[in-house]
Amino acid sequence: MKVKAAKDGEPWMGNSIINPLHMAGIPDRDWAGWVYATDADSGEWKWRSKSNYPTLSGITPTGGGLVFFGDMGGNFYAVDASTGRRLWGQKLEGAVGGGVITYMANGSQRVAVAAGISSIVWPTEVATAKIVILGLGEPAR
Repeated sequence: MKVKAAKDGEPWMGNSIINPLHMAGIPDRDWAGWVYATDADSGEWKWRSKSNYPTLSGITPTGGGLVFFGDMGGNFYAVDASTGRRLWGQKLEGAVGGGVITYMANGSQRVAVAAGISSIVWPTEVATAKIVILGLGEPAR
């Protein structure tokens, strides 16, 4: 698959081949998502992390050295910000296509993520849209 360039302000999905199945979100053997980390000074890749589904969620790095993101298969991940090594993952109910935030509540760190996104373009599982709140040592709520 060739990668195409896009003009400023134009949508970009990375594919240079206009295939109606790809445009409609019909998965094929190449369907996946990548998250890349780049050194801000040199422009060099530091690492990249692959998931089995496109990554359309927000990507949130933390001061504690974690990066959080999700994919359209409903998977939510935490990776090491220095290496990209996957530290944790959990399947949520529905595609993760929205924002990711971290915050403190009652002295405990929380991560909130938008899940259950549905789309006519991407073949996502049917789910109710929700905000999932995660905390260390706690089940998803």
